[in-house]
Amino acid sequence: MLRSLLLVLLASVALANNARAQNPSSREGFWFNIGLGSGSLGCSDCTDRISGLSGGIALGGTVSKTLLIGVFSNGWSKSESGATLTAGTLVAGVRWYPSETNGFHFVGGLGLGSVDLQLSGFGSNRESGAGALLGLGYDIPLGSAASLTAFWNGAAVTFQDGDANFGQIGLGITIH
Repeated sequence: MLRSLLLVLLASVALANNARAQNPSSREGFWFNIGLGSGSLGCSDCTDRISGLSGGIALGGTVSKTLLIGVFSNGWSKSESGATLTAGTLVAGVRWYPSETNGFHFVGGLGLGSVDLQLSGFGSNRESGAGALLGLGYDIPLGSAASLTAFWNGAAVTFQDGDANFGQIGLGITIH
């Protein structure tokens, strides 16, 4: 799946440069993003990473054609043999475009995070603490107010008894 996403991203970037020059996205007012992809979870004491489903939702307001502010919620999940492990962050952050006419952007924010383990028939255990998000993406215009957004994000959660981190790669839709 990762190879397919990378091939789609590379082909789309080549096509999008020409399309964006002819019809740049109008980054104005309210914006919304939803995305889905694959991710891997690890921790500072872990020897292996676990692959799972990952995604996120973000929304906010536009400060300028290069700076968007908002709330970002990103998560990772894996279910297997009656056990479900999830990790997530909810952060206040920014989406910064170095250029007004290019879709490449950085994402970053700070807030809250949690890790939750649910065992069928036994209940669940949740650890919560500080959360952080760093990422990058590329908007591929679908029109003047919508884009297909390829993204990579790294999220981290730190809590009293440990930490967790997850990486995400995927595709989303951004409405400007």
